[in-house]
Amino acid sequence: MKSIAYSKLTTEYPDATIGLEQQLGDRRADILVEFPQPRFPEGRGIGVEVQHKHEDKDVDAVTAEYLAAEYSVLWLGEEDFSGFNVDLSGILPTWPHAVQHDFSDGYHGVIHWLRQSKPANPSMDVVLPREYLAEHSEGLRRAWEYGKFDQGGQSDWNDLGFWWLSASYDPYQKWFKLTETPDGRTMLQLGKQVRGTEHVLAPVQTEHSRNRGKVHSLAYEVDSADTSAGEWADIEKAWLETGLQSTSVIFKLVATPSGELALSLGKYKEHSDDGEFITVSTEFERNLKESLHELANLLG
Repeated sequence: MKSIAYSKLTTEYPDATIGLEQQLGDRRADILVEFPQPRFPEGRGIGVEVQHKHEDKDVDAVTAEYLAAEYSVLWLGEEDFSGFNVDLSGILPTWPHAVQHDFSDGYHGVIHWLRQSKPANPSMDVVLPREYLAEHSEGLRRAWEYGKFDQGGQSDWNDLGFWWLSASYDPYQKWFKLTETPDGRTMLQLGKQVRGTEHVLAPVQTEHSRNRGKVHSLAYEVDSADTSAGEWADIEKAWLETGLQSTSVIFKLVATPSGELALSLGKYKEHSDDGEFITVSTEFERNLKESLHELANLLG
C-alpha cells in the first residue's frame, strides 16, 4: 500500500521531495512529502501514515505531532485503496487545524461564514469562448499528445502497473509505471527523484500486440545483456505505437558505463527538434525482466 500511495503522491506533488520511512523529529513517517517552501494550507509538507488492519497507532497523538511541526497529515486505511489507486482527499491541513486560538471573535459575520465547512469538491461547467480556444489550440493539442497536463485533477489518474527500479526505502527513488489519465488515455512513465521529480510521460497504446511483443523483447535481453564495455550502449530498443500521428515514443534497454542496466524513455514530435528523454539505471536487475514482462502483458 505504501508503494501505491508513494506513486500517487509523486504525481500529485511533482515539485515536492517525497520519501518512504522518513524521520521528522522523533517520529518516522511512513511517507513524508516536503515542499520546497511552506504553502497554504498544507504548511511545510504532509506526513502520511498507512494504517493496516489490526495495527494500533495513537491517531490523535500522531496527528498532533505533525500539526505541531507545521505538517499536514493524511491517514490511509485499506478502504482508501482500490487496485493501484488511492484516495488522497482526506488530508488534514495545517491551517486552520494547527492554529491554537480562535481568531474569529470580533470579525465581521462574513469571516464566520467563510470558515464554515464547504463542499469537498464543488464544481461547475464553464464554456470557454472561441477566442480562447483559437489562441490556445496549439498548446491544448500539445498537452493532449504529450501528456503534459496543468496542475489539478491528478487524483483521478489510475495506475495500471507500478514497478520499482530502486529499493522502495531508498532516498533516491527510481520507478516506471503504466497509468491511465482521467480522459482514458494510457501513458508510460519513467522517473527518478532526489530533490524533486524528473520523469517522462509518454502516450502508448494498450490492447496492441506489437507493443506487447516489443516490450517482451526488451525483457528477454535482460539476462544476456553485455554491460562490460564500460560505456553507454543500446542493448535493445522498441518504437512503441502511440495512436498519435505526430508523436513518436522509444523505450530502450541500455548498458551504463558503470556496468549496470538502465531503461530509457523518449518521446518526440514529428518534424520538430522538440522532445523529452530520460535514462534511469536499475538496482533491481533480478526483477527487471519480470517487471518488463508484466508491463508487456498490460500493453497487449
